[in-house]
Amino acid sequence: MSYFINFVPILLFVVLFVGSGVYFTLAGVADAFYQLSPLVAILPAIILGWIMYKGDTQKKMHAFLDGVRHRDIITMCTIFVLAGAFSEITQAIGSVDATVNLALTFIPSQFLLIGIFAIAAFISTAIGTSMGTIATIAPIAAGLAVQAELSPALTIATVISGAMFGDNLSIISDTTIAAVMSQEADIKKRFKLNAKVAGIASLITIAILFAKLGCSPEIVAKDYAMLLVTPYILVLVLALMGVNVLVALVASIVFAGVIGFITNHDHGILFLSQKITAGFHSMNDIMLLSLMVGGLSGLAGSKFSQETVAKLSRLIEKFNGGKKTAQLIIGGVVSVFDILLANNVIAIIFCGEIAKNISKKYNIPPHYSASWLDIFSCVFQGIIPYGAQVLLASTIAKVSPLAIVPNVYYCYALAVSAVLYICLGDRVMSFKSQESANSMSHVKLE
Repeated sequence: MSYFINFVPILLFVVLFVGSGVYFTLAGVADAFYQLSPLVAILPAIILGWIMYKGDTQKKMHAFLDGVRHRDIITMCTIFVLAGAFSEITQAIGSVDATVNLALTFIPSQFLLIGIFAIAAFISTAIGTSMGTIATIAPIAAGLAVQAELSPALTIATVISGAMFGDNLSIISDTTIAAVMSQEADIKKRFKLNAKVAGIASLITIAILFAKLGCSPEIVAKDYAMLLVTPYILVLVLALMGVNVLVALVASIVFAGVIGFITNHDHGILFLSQKITAGFHSMNDIMLLSLMVGGLSGLAGSKFSQETVAKLSRLIEKFNGGKKTAQLIIGGVVSVFDILLANNVIAIIFCGEIAKNISKKYNIPPHYSASWLDIFSCVFQGIIPYGAQVLLASTIAKVSPLAIVPNVYYCYALAVSAVLYICLGDRVMSFKSQESANSMSHVKLE
């Protein structure tokens, strides 16, 4: 019974956030699940957690602040603001437009859908945000759908597919940052594992889109400067070279600023500082929410996570499961939270400690648990009709979310690929426990 009492503050947050979304949906309000900010919804949960925590005011404050200042939480917040700055600068200097037109230059008109998927996938991997990708690519895709007489729902769903590819794979995505930090995982190993699963899902998606090919008019790309694409190339190269994520982001921000000045002398130091500030501000909500979730976790205490793991372990043993079942449980838990919260970052933050403890108990390498948190949260984030990605795309294209959801083929393929990898990838799971421990020592891009 005490276990469920510990869960009450978190449950209150879920009820407030989801309940408000349902209420506004029934009331016909647009963006229903985003009318009540999660920053506000979590405050009553923190107050309840404070009241329920045993001890005097000083002990309660220490418990809350210990959660807030946890190394993983602070590191996560630092990476969030740097990723926001990089994304803001590259968009401001025209890197996104240049990358889109570069891709359009090489796309044959008959492969328009596959090209849209590829463009969205590259952009989202480079800038690390599915929402930014959809906002950028969806208007272009909607216009191309009219010219090529393609299904608007299918075309916009293809944009979401590509956007979720990068949201899951990018090293500067907020979901990647949250997953890696919560599991103390090696981000390079996580990238390689995600790339395998995402690669299979992409091939399946491309095969489906290939089957839907038709005759399309010639696509005319606008002029672009190849130099503007290089900031994205740099951040990807640094990641693969094993450069620390903080160093990689700072170097990429400086490089993007230099490239912006070379291509346009109006983009000087003042311009760069303004965009860095704007990028920091764009991450305020998720940064503050991370701190508050950390504080709430501190009030809930480690006992809550341990008891949750114990109950899930009994479930695994009931089905005579081992590593495979444990990994599926991790994917299932974060999936449920994402369906409830309609926010994959929040879902990962809430499930992070539970997933880490399950991984330790079953000797699962931390980059595996980080990958499953990231992958399964992205799967459902891309197909729930009340999720931000689908709502934004449907608003831009003026298409019903329910018409879009069945056509987001990548998310379905990603779920199938991940489950198959977990079930059939036993040989790649035969790591020594010492190697698993070593991979948890530093949060590095190595």
